[in-house]
Amino acid sequence: RTNKTVDAYDAYQNSIFCPILPGDMPFARRVFDVMFHGCLPVFMKWPSKNGEGKSWHVPHGHEVKYNYPFHKELYSFFMKDEDLIDYESFAVEAVGDIGNETNFGSMFDMMEAMIEENPNEIRERQLILKEQVVSLTYGLGEDAHRYDDAFSRVMKILESMNDYDRG
Repeated sequence: RTNKTVDAYDAYQNSIFCPILPGDMPFARRVFDVMFHGCLPVFMKWPSKNGEGKSWHVPHGHEVKYNYPFHKELYSFFMKDEDLIDYESFAVEAVGDIGNETNFGSMFDMMEAMIEENPNEIRERQLILKEQVVSLTYGLGEDAHRYDDAFSRVMKILESMNDYDRG
């Protein structure tokens, strides 16, 4: 790691909110970096490509459920909720301005309003994030199988898909 990386990780760890601005890909590493360091990701919410869901990437981008692993909406028809991630339960959404994609004013307004009006909601989201983020990591070392990590989640999905196919 470089000094700049360490500085960024320190900033994530010492922040309540981490705005996730549009980038190259909707599932950019920085999204997971902020979550791993306990910072609530703040996304701009846009209409999705098909118009039915929402995108956290760009206007008319792919739906959120297709961009993030173990998303509750994508797998809930054949898996238990406790084996899935409800990103909306900890992520913060601000409505994007379709006419001006670089206007992030609503993002800042949302963060300020939550701090002033809903500090308990912030704490609830932080606790949910802390619980959910474990399933996005790969356990290493002696306690590798102690927690339900990403590998075990993939195995559960495969088992559930197999059971679902057998009907």
